[in-house]
Amino acid sequence: MTLEQLRIFVGVAEREHMTAAARALNVTQSAASAAIAA
Repeated sequence: MTLEQLRIFVGVAEREHMTAAARALNVTQSAASAAIAA
């Protein structure tokens, strides 16, 4: 797990919503989903 993947994971966990976390982290929703899947 990379630091970026961990950052996205924490963002999603804090917000409990993939799209809201992606917006807050300035990544696409698909990028956030891919990071979680990896």
